[in-house]
Amino acid sequence: MDLDAKLDMLADAARFDVCNTFSQGGRRHTPKRASWVAPESDEPGGRAKPVFRVLMSSACVWNCAYCPLRAANDLPRATLAPEELAASFLPRHAAGAVQGLFVSTAVSGGVNAAVGQMLDGVEHLRVQHQYTGYVHVKLLPGTSAGDVERAARLADRISLNLEAPGPEFLARISPERSWGQDLVERLRWARDWQQAGKIGSGLATQFVVGAGGERDRDLLGAGSWLYSDLGLRRVYFGAFRPLAGTPLEGAERTPQARVLHLQQADWLLRQYGFHQAELPYDAGGDLPLHLDPKLAWALAHPERFPVELNSAGPEQLLRIPGIGPVSVERILRLRRLHPFRDLEHLKALGPQANKARDFVTLDGRFFGRPRAALERAYAPRPVAEQLTLW
Repeated sequence: MDLDAKLDMLADAARFDVCNTFSQGGRRHTPKRASWVAPESDEPGGRAKPVFRVLMSSACVWNCAYCPLRAANDLPRATLAPEELAASFLPRHAAGAVQGLFVSTAVSGGVNAAVGQMLDGVEHLRVQHQYTGYVHVKLLPGTSAGDVERAARLADRISLNLEAPGPEFLARISPERSWGQDLVERLRWARDWQQAGKIGSGLATQFVVGAGGERDRDLLGAGSWLYSDLGLRRVYFGAFRPLAGTPLEGAERTPQARVLHLQQADWLLRQYGFHQAELPYDAGGDLPLHLDPKLAWALAHPERFPVELNSAGPEQLLRIPGIGPVSVERILRLRRLHPFRDLEHLKALGPQANKARDFVTLDGRFFGRPRAALERAYAPRPVAEQLTLW
């Protein structure tokens, strides 16, 4: 099999991983149109740059219930040699088509062999080709302590996908793995290397949303713990999609709206000062599908609104639907020059800020809708599923 045929196969298999973003040097890294390019950013602002994403091997000895690459599936497989990884990546990097590398692998020949081969490829780039740019390595469950150290010395970012927020959920989709020993312990080892000054772009993980029957509260609770105790830079959420040839092919697909609202809630926890217990879960522990979580929280707390835009502090302003950190900075700066008095002043903050009219007063005047009209406008309704490419 020639290299182009391998790349077509390996880039296609790599698309199922969403844990693929980073920030480096204040620049944002996002994709261009190519199957082997993926987004790489985890902070707002900055210039978009593409990153080359590929599997070292699609051969696998594991049988995870949700994975199309599971060993039981009879499909073509491919594996890159270290020099083939360099031959694939470096010409694109030299041409300016990509600005970094995201490399992962299936479990070809066992964990040690698969991770070793992947790290051989990265080391080949670093040593033989003197490549000093961005590399994101996704490790496998059960990676040895020696290979975690090796990855920490070679890579700018390390990820290891937990897939589920606890052992009981992981057992439903990947019973071969131990959530605590194969996954969390390895993240602890990587955290120690991060604290020692390695892995400059941080640690990340991914959850497969909906595959194990978990609730949103489970996912966001686990995420909060990962940030506080293990020092992760980002937690990513990927929608479960039942795939032919897997034991879960008849299971219900996860709505993209659920993933979007998990991402928004994760942002509220990391950037807006929200606590996990404040999030607007329903009785079952899930976020509403028809509303973004910040808006849902505001509607559930009418006692906190309206907020006077001309006198509220930054923490109060961040709780207003439609107002984000950038808008807060603009409000604090502009109101020193003149008070906000009418809707045109509010609209000047941007299109999203118009949502705030129902939750603020402008120099003592309220321009929003009555509470009954607000409840009708945001009443529960069916959510149309967003189409995806796979």
